[in-house]
Amino acid sequence: MDDALFLRLVGDANTLDLSGCYGLTRLPESLGQLAALATLNLGGCSALTRLPESLGQLAALATLNLSGCSALTRLPESLGQLTALTTLNLHGCYMLTRLPESLGQLAALRTLNLYACNVLTRPPESLGQLTALTTLNLHGCYMLTRLPESLGQLAALRTLNLYACKVLTGLPESLGQLTALKTLNLSECRLFRGLPAWMAQRTDWVSLGLPPNILAMPSWVTRLAALTTLNLSACRALTRLPESLGQLAALTTLDLIWCDVLTGLPESLGQLAALTTLNLSYCRALTRLPDSLGQLAALTTLDLDYCRSLTGLPESLGHLAALVTLDLYMCDALTRLPESLGQLATLRNLQMGKCDAMKFPPYYVFKQGPPAIKAFLLAHYHPLKILMMIMAARRRRIRRLPAELWGLIRDEFLQQYTVR
Repeated sequence: MDDALFLRLVGDANTLDLSGCYGLTRLPESLGQLAALATLNLGGCSALTRLPESLGQLAALATLNLSGCSALTRLPESLGQLTALTTLNLHGCYMLTRLPESLGQLAALRTLNLYACNVLTRPPESLGQLTALTTLNLHGCYMLTRLPESLGQLAALRTLNLYACKVLTGLPESLGQLTALKTLNLSECRLFRGLPAWMAQRTDWVSLGLPPNILAMPSWVTRLAALTTLNLSACRALTRLPESLGQLAALTTLDLIWCDVLTGLPESLGQLAALTTLNLSYCRALTRLPDSLGQLAALTTLDLDYCRSLTGLPESLGHLAALVTLDLYMCDALTRLPESLGQLATLRNLQMGKCDAMKFPPYYVFKQGPPAIKAFLLAHYHPLKILMMIMAARRRRIRRLPAELWGLIRDEFLQQYTVR
């Protein structure tokens, strides 16, 4: 586009949104003359290979979104002149091999998102100069080998996400100086050599993800009174959780996906009064759940898909008054559902595909889907309910009862009188 035409079209703009312009390969140098520009959105401009040096002249720019600019190999040194920049999003810049040293001059930067910058090997030392930075996301930076010691200078940093930094072996000791750091995710950091001592000395963690090579959950974790999220995903050597787990009174999310050799959960699980999400997907050695599960009054989501050794669910499941989602997909050793499940008035999503060993409810009910399953179980849990429904129908002079109700009556009759 001609520079003059570009300025005539967007000269006074506060926001320039070019997201999804897949054929855009370059921006004009006149970009730097957009004095009022506060937001520049280039998300999904997958053919964009470079940015003009004039970018640094955008004195008012606060948000720069380059997510999905997968052909971008470098950023201009002039980036450091963007003194008003608070958010820099580089999510999915797969070809970005390095960041400019001038990055450290971004005094106002609060959020730096480098999610899935796959070939980035290490951030610059100048990163430690970002004194306003509160969130650093390095999720999926597969080639990241180490972090600079200067990271310990980020006094305002609250969140550090290193999920799936697969060749990262450790953390700089200087991170122990970051008293504002409350969220640290090391999940899927497969070459991690152990947790630094300073992590155990902190008592104010809010969210933790631990590396997959741990053999047991560290004892200090259960003393974290403020912890709301605990991610132990892919801890494939973890066979059990301590009874002291129930001390985590603030815990809202417990993620145990891919804990392959975990065989059971402690009875103290029921003490987690604030827990809303429990993910046990792919816990393929899990054979049973504790009866105390029913005490989780706040639980809304229970994921059990691919728990292929799970043979039964506790009757206390019906006490989960807040449960909205129950995923039992591919629980192919599960033979029956607890009758109490029919009481779950808030249950909206019930996934039960590939539960091939299921005998109760019977197949004809099972294939009708979640509403029929719930109705069937409710009738079995409250045998008098069928009679009450018939009496109500008679009072209203309904001559023909619904077919589903006849099915429930028949099943109740067979349940009571079939010789076993």
